[in-house]
Amino acid sequence: MGNGTKKSVMSYGRVERHISRLLDSTPRVRKLAKAGYQRLNYLLHGWRRTASTVHPLVSIERVPVSAAADSVERREMPETFFGYFDISPWSRNGRFYLLHVWDRKRPGTVDVCIHDRHTAGLTVIGSSSAWNFQQGSMAQWLPGQDMDTVVFNDVVDRHLVCRIMTMDGQERQLPWPVQALHPGGQAAISINYRRLARIRPEYGYAPEVENFASDQALEEDGIWGVDLRSGTARLVVSLRELSEIDARPDMRDADHKVNHVVYSPSGDRVVFMHRWFGRQGKFSRLYCARSDGTELRLLLDHRVVSHYAWQDDRTLLVWARTPADGDCYYLVDVEDGEYRVFGRGVLDPLGDGHPSFSPDREWVVTDTYPDRARMRHLLLFQMSTQRLVEVGAFFAPWRYDGPVRCDLHPRWSPDGQAISIDSAHEGVRSTYVIDVSRLRTS
Repeated sequence: MGNGTKKSVMSYGRVERHISRLLDSTPRVRKLAKAGYQRLNYLLHGWRRTASTVHPLVSIERVPVSAAADSVERREMPETFFGYFDISPWSRNGRFYLLHVWDRKRPGTVDVCIHDRHTAGLTVIGSSSAWNFQQGSMAQWLPGQDMDTVVFNDVVDRHLVCRIMTMDGQERQLPWPVQALHPGGQAAISINYRRLARIRPEYGYAPEVENFASDQALEEDGIWGVDLRSGTARLVVSLRELSEIDARPDMRDADHKVNHVVYSPSGDRVVFMHRWFGRQGKFSRLYCARSDGTELRLLLDHRVVSHYAWQDDRTLLVWARTPADGDCYYLVDVEDGEYRVFGRGVLDPLGDGHPSFSPDREWVVTDTYPDRARMRHLLLFQMSTQRLVEVGAFFAPWRYDGPVRCDLHPRWSPDGQAISIDSAHEGVRSTYVIDVSRLRTS
């Protein structure tokens, strides 16, 4: 299946990626060239597309908004999605599934909902005006609780907050929007989503608020550690500190931000991306630190760092660039900084994706960006055999491109038998559950 998978993905080749890399320092030219080249390739290869294809051993189910959803014209249906790839939409027992429902008649808000997989019922637990299509409102289940509790971001009285809600209707609010939740459920990481709204709008929140500013001073902005019990927070890593570590000319007069902060499985460490945008384009660094900001370590510093996932408390899987091996997946030891190529010759030809490990750490799921025919591919990589299996391929309509794109963002179920994705291949943004239990044992 591995060879067939590679042939079915009409990805962009080595020459094209080299040209793209050469244009890194001229971002406007790169953006225009990329858009034009994608359109040309779609005209040449679009005839090969289908709405979707799935492996014969898997089944796929769209999470329904209502019993009447299938009788409604696709473009008139509310859009549903979960969000990012490093958070699970499932409750611990697998019965409840978190999702966002967006009605075009209320463009500034999104409903945070719970789908009961036993009864097929949908419950709206709240609405949020602090959200985006890539990560939603950062809605997620609070770990380590006796009852099912949901955390999501919102704007209340012109303040960015997180709302902590139990399924029986009890609610607390804290004046810190959540980026990541500690595995123990008593702490969180917060970042400035207003700065993201200015620098990278598809990951930020549009509403003006009083507790965060888009141009906050670097020494007053960065990563906050939040105590979820008391609601207090402390700036543990500042953007000023990051901008002064091994400072380079391309940092001068650049816009700095942090994003994609993720706790290690035990919660002892966090990993995050420091990114800046200047006249020479975009640059990224990968850092790791203790959860309190101490033992800050620069792991990768070769311009490109993208998506990553923890394999264990010491090892991180990262799509990045190094001088020796170029752009590919790496396994990085966060304690000594050593790294090695992961899935050489199998995964790297397919490009960047959103990877994560199955709960038993036997498989990696990842996806691709649209290929020449605008198909996004969902892939499973078996650790022990280095076998690559294509789970499915899904068309990416042009109207879901740029900031409103619909990446697959694959996420494992708690038991490792299913994968959740968001996709627009049926003509509207929807969230799906794919049963891969038979495929995993084939």
